[in-house]
Amino acid sequence: MKGNLLLLLTAIFWGSGFISQKLGNEAMPPMTFNALRQLMAGIVLAPIVAGNMAKSGYLSVDSNTEEEIRLKKKRVMIGGVLCGILLLLGTATQQIGLLTVSAGKSGFITSLYIVIVPFISVLFGEKVGKKSVFCVAVAMIGFAIMSLKGGLGGATIGDWLTLISATSFAAQIVVVSLYVDEGNALKLAQMQFLSCGIIGLVIALITEQPALAAVVAGAGPLIYQTLVPTAGGYTLQMVGQKYAESTTAALLMSTEAIFAAIFGSLILREAMSARELIGAAIIFAAIIAAQVDLPKHASKQK
Repeated sequence: MKGNLLLLLTAIFWGSGFISQKLGNEAMPPMTFNALRQLMAGIVLAPIVAGNMAKSGYLSVDSNTEEEIRLKKKRVMIGGVLCGILLLLGTATQQIGLLTVSAGKSGFITSLYIVIVPFISVLFGEKVGKKSVFCVAVAMIGFAIMSLKGGLGGATIGDWLTLISATSFAAQIVVVSLYVDEGNALKLAQMQFLSCGIIGLVIALITEQPALAAVVAGAGPLIYQTLVPTAGGYTLQMVGQKYAESTTAALLMSTEAIFAAIFGSLILREAMSARELIGAAIIFAAIIAAQVDLPKHASKQK
């Protein structure tokens, strides 16, 4: 129950984040906004992480050998950098995509990461079942209905970038599951944010050359995005994934799309077209089907 509640709150936080991302795009270049929010989130978490490490004794010399401390630090460093790179690709393409895609539509396309996760897991030796393949096919039909108006040329660059974003988030979730353990969730989240922020800021300074006035103008959305969807949402994801059953976790996090559409409608007065709503419904149905096991008939299994 603890994990489930944390992941539901994560979905709400992430859903609201599409709104602050849209508003942030109005004030400053997308890569700048994305890099600053990640870097600021890492800094905000610093005192919380320090307190957590001291309280848990995760790296304490009293409860660990020097070799154990070295291996734990290495695990967090490698995992944090890998997650940071994937998070940068996911959040940057999503942020740029929001220049031409509504918050609700972006939320549903992003939610495709749920059905993509099993295919990323294949790289680590897991098998993909027929149901997963079917659900991905159905979800992509939903994407086509939502985005491919009049063929491939009907989709905006924002649609394709958001699809890339979903794939990156799927990979990030898989890597989190590989590196997170009972005591390093907060530290791993912080390392992820700092890695993402530093690399992203270097790219932003080279490609966008942001002005201080633009950053100040977008301070409100930037601060909200830093504290709630980023520092709050991604940290709750890592903590929640420790306690929740994986299928339930994925199902709860997928409701992010619904909250994005709700917040987009209430705050930005955005409205999805009938075609987009049909595509969104198909995507969400495929996501639900991918996570729910059908009851099996009582029969002897060989």
